[in-house]
Amino acid sequence: MPQLISEIMTVIVVLVLIPLSLILVSVVFLVGLAALALGTSREQDGRTTSRR
Repeated sequence: MPQLISEIMTVIVVLVLIPLSLILVSVVFLVGLAALALGTSREQDGRTTSRR
């Protein structure tokens, strides 16, 4: 019986982690794209602003 419970918990954890990891990857991807867009637009403007 404990074996079954641990298997169910494993399945639940996997089902929760997969969407979370997908969301995290998409957020990182969007942030990277935004940073690239901001960087290129700043360079085109010719401003030398200090980045974080």
